Amino acid sequence: MTQALIASLLHGGPENNEAVRFGHVKRPAFTFAAVVAGVCSLAFPAHAHGFGQRYDLPLPLSLYLFGTAAAVVLSFVIVGLFARHAPGASGYPRIDLLAHRLRRQIARALGTFLKLFSISLLVLTVIAGFYGSQNPYQNIAPTLVWVIWWVGLAVFSAFFGDLWVLINPWRTLFDWADRLYRTGGGRGLGLRWPYPEALAVWPAFALLFAVSWTELVFPSPAVPANIAWLALFYSLLTWAGMAAFGSEAWVKHGEVFSVFFGAFARFAPTEPSIRDRSGEHGLALRPFGAGLLANEPASTSMVAFVLLVLSSVLYDGLLSTPEWAEVERQLLGVLPGLGEADSIIVRTIGLVAFWALFFGAYVAVSAVMSMVAAFHSPWEIARNFAFTLVPIAIAYHLAHYLVYLLTQGQYIVPLASDPFGYGWNLFDTAGYRVDIAVVGARFAWYTAVTSIVLGHIAAVYLADVRAHQILETRGAALRSQVPLTALMVVYTFVSLSILAEPIVERRVPAQPTATVPEALTVPEDALIPEPGTGRLRPVGAGRFATLKLTYRVLGSVFHDGTRATFADLLYAYMFAYRWAVRGEADSHYDPVIAAATAPLRQRLAGVRVAGVDTASKSFRVGDVNFVRELVVVDVYANISPEDAEQDAVFAPPWSTLPWHLLVLMEEAVSRDWAAFSQAEAARRGIEWLDLVRSDTLKARLAALTDQFEQEGFRPEILRSQVSAEEARKRWAAMAAFYRDHGHFLVTNGPYQLKSWAGDSATLQAFRDLSYPLGVGSYDAYAIPRRGYVTKVESDGGGLRLSADIEILERFMRDYRILRRPMQSVDAVLLKRAAPECRYVVLNADGRVVLTGAARLREDLMFQIEFDGKLPPNRYDVMVEIVVNGDAMLAQIERIPVVIGASPASPSH
Repeated sequence: MTQALIASLLHGGPENNEAVRFGHVKRPAFTFAAVVAGVCSLAFPAHAHGFGQRYDLPLPLSLYLFGTAAAVVLSFVIVGLFARHAPGASGYPRIDLLAHRLRRQIARALGTFLKLFSISLLVLTVIAGFYGSQNPYQNIAPTLVWVIWWVGLAVFSAFFGDLWVLINPWRTLFDWADRLYRTGGGRGLGLRWPYPEALAVWPAFALLFAVSWTELVFPSPAVPANIAWLALFYSLLTWAGMAAFGSEAWVKHGEVFSVFFGAFARFAPTEPSIRDRSGEHGLALRPFGAGLLANEPASTSMVAFVLLVLSSVLYDGLLSTPEWAEVERQLLGVLPGLGEADSIIVRTIGLVAFWALFFGAYVAVSAVMSMVAAFHSPWEIARNFAFTLVPIAIAYHLAHYLVYLLTQGQYIVPLASDPFGYGWNLFDTAGYRVDIAVVGARFAWYTAVTSIVLGHIAAVYLADVRAHQILETRGAALRSQVPLTALMVVYTFVSLSILAEPIVERRVPAQPTATVPEALTVPEDALIPEPGTGRLRPVGAGRFATLKLTYRVLGSVFHDGTRATFADLLYAYMFAYRWAVRGEADSHYDPVIAAATAPLRQRLAGVRVAGVDTASKSFRVGDVNFVRELVVVDVYANISPEDAEQDAVFAPPWSTLPWHLLVLMEEAVSRDWAAFSQAEAARRGIEWLDLVRSDTLKARLAALTDQFEQEGFRPEILRSQVSAEEARKRWAAMAAFYRDHGHFLVTNGPYQLKSWAGDSATLQAFRDLSYPLGVGSYDAYAIPRRGYVTKVESDGGGLRLSADIEILERFMRDYRILRRPMQSVDAVLLKRAAPECRYVVLNADGRVVLTGAARLREDLMFQIEFDGKLPPNRYDVMVEIVVNGDAMLAQIERIPVVIGASPASPSH
């Protein structure tokens, strides 16, 4: 709610005697603490951060969809009218890049070095996964595997060439072992069975499905230990395949990454070659896309493989849309309740179904192409045109993953110096700070649009060339391309629609658990701060509570680049107990802190850090998300369970300030440099603590920060949670932040103080990939929109409300705000606006007796139910319509009602 509404709740009362009457109901009044909790829970949902990512496009999405579709169709027309030649697989020019002997020698030396480097990275990944920190941000394995290798090498393969064929560590190790074995007189490693032609690349297809499943479905693909186990298992599987069929045959058909990177490399401007006279391997330069025009058709398994590449990338984006969230919710409702397994089953089925949809659509279009071109076999058509879809797969890869590569890929710089998370600084890069602003939301969107359009245009051209190669007449070639172009237009619509969808989170990170009214036993190892010192101690045996809240808190980044840890979560509790108890010297006491934390200290029974919830981590490389570390914290309290959101705001285990800033402020207060509260500052005759405007205090704090960095200082009560080295890094980050920004106001977002003068200040949006809200998330709030109550009607035991909401009408850089009845707003716009009706009911004394959110009916009217909730009396219902989650500017409507025997109509 707005500050005005809160003020009206605490001080306001009925302004007139006009009322709406309803039948007799009954509801007990809340205590003052519940009033505060109820109002705050309406205003701020109980999340460590908000969820939901989207940004407003500068033009309506429909214009992009039809514009890109028109570009694809126009390219088909131009190619059909002006393209007159059909080069074959060997009909394009080549330039031998290794024609000179010196170049070949350099290439051989470089190749050997890259092979050794690739092997060392494989070993490093396995060792780091098993023995390094299991925090994915502090271990090199997740970034190296999912960012640099899986995303980065695919981009390199598409635009430069097939580097993987040279550096494949599994093949290199096997071939070297085989060569060594032959040198010793053996006939070679393995059985050397002939590879069955019927298998084709089906083994690679199955393994690609496994990789996609691990990336998109498996709950914790970024856990370093999981990556190490997967690397070991894949190594054994690959070497077994090479031992059975030979390295050459298995790399061509079964080694999934060779097939995957090789398919992308067909588009690249380079290709391996063999010199006619010497038989040496070389490297040739060729036109882009020439490798996709091979004269032989792809196998059926390769068709399936290419379509799995296409579908898995789009499925990645689909998982983040509201539509999928609703489908998953419906499907989970019919499953037997297996917990996390339910979601895994649903998403596995979705992955298979999405590929089947793509495969079926392509085969159906191939059948139409065969019919209109009078070609004898639909399967032959499907196989002949399969590689022409590769540019679309590359385009989808860029659209979904390029921003992710440019931002998250920067983490490889500090991780190179500290690959295990041990605090090393091998190459003096451990202090590198990732620049999240290297790309923006507009760059992300326009890059996606451009890559998708260009990818489809390239596919149209290659398909036309391929049609002229295999079909006898020009007319048949043109006719065959109409269905395929239509399919590409559909692909364009689907891909851009998914990219433009708002991102939704699958799990709420701070969700209270269900509770029962009887007493709960508090675990003996739960912690409670000691009054006066804040030292954490076990609660011991025989402690009980009436409520258990389980929070899953997102450990994101503070403004100085440090990451939230257990110490940050726990020190907020410690601070409350440390400064709220009067001692002999009052050196650690502030009456304002004591008053503010009294409800917490009176009712808190214990806090227990359960660990990191790896099952709830989200790793979706397509939406600029990496790893979301959810710290599970159980809070035990002695309060009566009321409402989930109201209960959750009682003692949330997160702080907007890092522990080292709280410690710095404590030191300033303990040394009589300043006071926490204005009242205490006036009483003691010292300045009020100001981390921004007090130059004298900032100079003292800067010197203290440097001293603490040298000492690795942390309070005695934190020594069990924070090492000296960790503390030293915290103070170094704080000092660097002060040098860069000129103040000490370090928080965890979403805004950072940039500049200030007099009574004004400038805030800058703070972004980090650990945040649930990604790049462009706050663009939707740049132009706040409001809602209005337009009509109130009685409806038995409640109220029925009609409302108008504001919508944006854009043209180029201009826009205007239009007010429209909800019933007349387009369904898509209404869904994005997400209107809510929140209400607070006051009794005749001005006390809050009921709060809630009205139900949205099918006729797009809001329904407030009072039946059985309030005793007979006069009340004021304060109502606001919230649009797009923005409650700051909402218009508040006061509706007087009377709960009694005879209902009456609204009279305002």
